[in-house]
Amino acid sequence: MNQWKSWIQRLGHPEKPRAERRIPSGFLAWQTNNPASKPSTIKDISSTGLYLLTEERWPVGELVPLAIEVEGWLENSAEERIAVQARVARHGEDGIGLSLVLPAGLDADLWEVLVRNAVVLTDPKALLYTFRLLRTTLFLYRLCHAEASEPLQLFGGELDEPRSEIAMEIARGAEKLLASEPGADKMRAHPQTIASLLKFGSWAHDDLTKQLWIGLFATSCHVNAIDESSNAFIDLLVNVTPTQGLILVTACKKALERMTESDDLPSERVVYTPEEMIRLTGIYDLTRLGVEISYLYNAGLIEKVFDFTSYLPKDSFDITPSRLGLELYKRCQAHRIQLHAPPDKAEGAQPLL
Repeated sequence: MNQWKSWIQRLGHPEKPRAERRIPSGFLAWQTNNPASKPSTIKDISSTGLYLLTEERWPVGELVPLAIEVEGWLENSAEERIAVQARVARHGEDGIGLSLVLPAGLDADLWEVLVRNAVVLTDPKALLYTFRLLRTTLFLYRLCHAEASEPLQLFGGELDEPRSEIAMEIARGAEKLLASEPGADKMRAHPQTIASLLKFGSWAHDDLTKQLWIGLFATSCHVNAIDESSNAFIDLLVNVTPTQGLILVTACKKALERMTESDDLPSERVVYTPEEMIRLTGIYDLTRLGVEISYLYNAGLIEKVFDFTSYLPKDSFDITPSRLGLELYKRCQAHRIQLHAPPDKAEGAQPLL
């Protein structure tokens, strides 16, 4: 496993690639743009191509989208498949030889090491990790081309294994979101922005915060354009706790429900009773809730600060989002998010849907 880390650390210092053929165990591939396509065994594979045992005889030169997975080994095959483009190179008696069409700028030595590891590894956990890294590598090179070396450096040792897994989960989530967008194959992103998204997003351990990072990643990508405007929102999101994220998303959803297309800001205040805040967050300490709201106010994400000057029981919480809060919400595509209370909240608290 350390070998691919050394190649990541040496990105930008290429050596002559080796395209040694290897015989994988249980590797399958099929055509993804044909619902009738059935998985076929990969007879041998290298960093530049593969031979597929199949009765199909696609025309030589045809570009074929393929999905590759390991039969019965991966935890969630639908999520862990590797999507590649391959061009038919030759027909054989028992199948077809295809050459891989890889993203522009892909480091040949890194790709060779990852493919070799995928073939020789026998430990399911290590194999799954390598497949995820293969998928992440292809995705980042499609977005950043040769400059993908910058975000990929994170996986060369800067992130430990748990944070690497979270970073790859965020990348997979963004890839899935972008796949449904027009011009998905032409999406580009700034490598420094993507590196920051993965680095800081890798600290997220709850589902809601991960979804926010996934959304911000997706909206940082544009068709044939590179944009750095997400950097300011990365700086905001990195300081938002799971509870604060839950409060902000709830406030923005409520505000947008009440706004018309001509409104810049909510026409009505978003005010919750203490009971509603408890149901939302699972936190019964109203002073602690006030602290969480104050952090959102200090970050400029909601409009009104919590009043700590009164000793009277608090009868309401004004969580109306600011223009900046709404913009962060939209950048994170939070309208796609299903609200659930963070897992560390008090037992018995009910999510506010």
